[in-house]
Amino acid sequence: MRPESTRTVGGPAANVGPPTGAVRASTEPWAGAREREFPLRDAEKQARREIAHLGWRPILHEFRAAGPSAAHCQLRGADSTPIPQGLGSGKGCAAPARVGALFEALEHAFTGPRILTTLPVELRDLADLAAGPLRAERAMGRLDGTGRPRLACLPYDALDGGGPIDVPLFLWAPWYPLPTGPMAAHRARLGDTADYRAVLSFSVNTGCAIGATRDEALLHALNEWAERDALSVFLLRTVHDGGPLPARLSPSALPPFLRQRLAQASAAVQGPVTLLDLTTDIDVPVVLAHAPPLPGGAPRYGVGASLSGENAVERAVSELVQDHLIAQWAREPQGADARARLAAHPRLLACAQMAVDGRIDDAPWGPLPADAVAPAATVAEQRAEAVRRISAAGHRVVARDLAVLAHGTAVVQVQCPGLERFHLITDGHLALPGPRGRRLRAQPPRSAHR
Repeated sequence: MRPESTRTVGGPAANVGPPTGAVRASTEPWAGAREREFPLRDAEKQARREIAHLGWRPILHEFRAAGPSAAHCQLRGADSTPIPQGLGSGKGCAAPARVGALFEALEHAFTGPRILTTLPVELRDLADLAAGPLRAERAMGRLDGTGRPRLACLPYDALDGGGPIDVPLFLWAPWYPLPTGPMAAHRARLGDTADYRAVLSFSVNTGCAIGATRDEALLHALNEWAERDALSVFLLRTVHDGGPLPARLSPSALPPFLRQRLAQASAAVQGPVTLLDLTTDIDVPVVLAHAPPLPGGAPRYGVGASLSGENAVERAVSELVQDHLIAQWAREPQGADARARLAAHPRLLACAQMAVDGRIDDAPWGPLPADAVAPAATVAEQRAEAVRRISAAGHRVVARDLAVLAHGTAVVQVQCPGLERFHLITDGHLALPGPRGRRLRAQPPRSAHR
């Protein structure tokens, strides 16, 4: 999932998908099945039941492509009014893309401002927050402590065996700290007295995830943290600092169905696709799929993380194609904001533009990242292993349920204080690295030694 996953793209989507209630089976191999509690057919039925129960309807646009494709979903009310933030995109072959778009649209609808009325928001002193587990977050040290500000927070439960902690809303809800507009007045009513202007660049929806069950949602959120942290470290170490490239994966190291996906992706994006192993000390496989930019275009890449190396590859390749197809469909200029904001800072601009094209052939060859769990591991077992690996790297893992829908679908928010947010540079936002990023940028990529 890319940092701009909550951004609105394009206009109203055409309803070219199946009508509500119609579910088509998938015959394509799909590595992501191991991270789902239910078969795709049943997951799609659940998503559509949740949408219908809310009195909404999905408007789907499904792209037609051989192999990796994409889908886009807009949720509308009974009167055809768009549901606020109710937009989602899905990736993969036809069925995974469609189901992903339905679930992501629901996720975004339940991670926007509408949820504030349903959550137990509490006020906490900045000094207390900055001295606790959140001291690993660079943003906490940038807030102005004058006048002992109090921040709106939610209580989070520990997934790692530690104690619960309070997490400020601004860390994961980019809509909350905006300095003007309705949210400023809402903060005043809550009693939130913090000045968030210095930390707007650190606010990102990482860790917001949805699943057919809570364990499934938590696993998606944990993988997302591993993915974005690894991308951040890569951008700092390899792009900003000009350090060595991580290992690239040889197509011959891939199973046949992934070799086919890679060839299909290359055809879809009209250029060669290179796979780089971004896996960090967290030891959750993370893969970047990179394609050269089109003339005058934005960087083209996808990132995938999973305890399964095959699934990490498939996710990365699918995300590359998804972003390419949606960008072509939306016909919006890509990367203009980042170029304008960072024009005076060439190394930061290089990070925003993923400027590795001239060096990528120098990357050493490496194997497919090894699976971190057995193929038969349950979703709950995978969730526990992801927590264990993030904890072993020195980071707390805490979670908050944001919503549990009528048919069991869960929307969660997970925080792993200290994991990096520098990947936001790809949107032109400078989230300065914390202790972890500063430490790892001085070390060579682990995958280059494998």
